[in-house]
Amino acid sequence: MKKILVLGLLLLSLTGFGQNDTISEKDEEKVLNAMSKMFNSEFDIEIDASVYSVNQGSSYFTEDEKSAIIAMLVPASFEKMKADMNKDKKKEGLKTLEKGELLMNGKRVLFIKQLVEKEGEEYIIYIYCKEHNEESSLTMTSFFEKGKESVYKPHIDKAIASLKLKE
Repeated sequence: MKKILVLGLLLLSLTGFGQNDTISEKDEEKVLNAMSKMFNSEFDIEIDASVYSVNQGSSYFTEDEKSAIIAMLVPASFEKMKADMNKDKKKEGLKTLEKGELLMNGKRVLFIKQLVEKEGEEYIIYIYCKEHNEESSLTMTSFFEKGKESVYKPHIDKAIASLKLKE
């Protein structure tokens, strides 16, 4: 049941940077290649294994699965992601608490902080988008129980600051 909750939170959170553009047939192969990279990419990322002890590919969970860090390569430029983030979109069940742009290790990073309630518990979701190249961005979604930000946020900040694609 918790795996379904985790997947639901991830999918719900990605709507913060959701893409609504249609794709021409000409670009279909390019998109299929990008989607393959999105789900098959490997990342270099600093994760505290004493906190996030369960590793499933590019996803890291606490033992109780009440917090996670999930990295992805997204086939959209940083500028496209920024434009999507700045659209005033309201999603049912999600409340945006904060959003903005910051600089981490010389890289621009977008972020959205949201609140969601699932199964009677409130969770904080952070979605980050980091510059990668002209055609893609690195994203990281993390979540944890409301009220536990001081426990998990330092680990999440360290992870996004270190996130890069394995070469």
